[in-house]
Amino acid sequence: MMMVGFFLTVFVEQAILTFRKEKPSFIDLETFNAGGSEAGSDSEYDTPFISPARSSAGGGGGHRSHGHQHGHFSPAELAGAGPLRLASLVLALSAHSVFEGLALGLQEDAAKLSSLFLGVAVHETLAAVALGVSVAKASLGMKDAAKLGVTVSLMIPLGIVVGMGIESTQTLAGAVVSVVLQGFAAGTFLFVTFFEILSRELDDKQDRLLKVLFLILGYAALAALVFIKW
Repeated sequence: MMMVGFFLTVFVEQAILTFRKEKPSFIDLETFNAGGSEAGSDSEYDTPFISPARSSAGGGGGHRSHGHQHGHFSPAELAGAGPLRLASLVLALSAHSVFEGLALGLQEDAAKLSSLFLGVAVHETLAAVALGVSVAKASLGMKDAAKLGVTVSLMIPLGIVVGMGIESTQTLAGAVVSVVLQGFAAGTFLFVTFFEILSRELDDKQDRLLKVLFLILGYAALAALVFIKW
């Protein structure tokens, strides 16, 4: 079910992008890229964390001729294109948050819940900071920015409540739904990790081995939490 969730996440993203005829994106995390320039990438096309506007401004006109373009919905682009594109961003972020909340709500093991909570907290903190920076760059009004932040932030509690409700249902149907949703949540984590984070970071030439080292250390630290008795 984990791989089903992974492929479902990929399918939903690509279906939305095909319908909207936009480049792939959830959030603009280029703020966390130490290199910060196209010169740091050795890819022949734009990586998922480089916004289209930045690519064109950086002299990447030749990139537009490639058929394998990638980009991210950034609030700056969305704000300039109307409420529908802004809603697409909120939908994408909300979907990820709901599944992360479901993973927390469906978890019964205390040790696993603690390590999972830490992982979700770290990921959501980075996502929230990146989203906030992107909203600031977009010069959105305070009211619109607050609505965006509140909407996205409510999705994890919503997912937790739904997950707890499903887990408390002591029926065969409830157990099946619990397993399916846990698989989808795990697949979402895989998608976010490998498509949204690692793809951009490892594409940058700067400090590649150091990034791999910290990737391994981070994984080892979270894995160690599983064996700690809380």
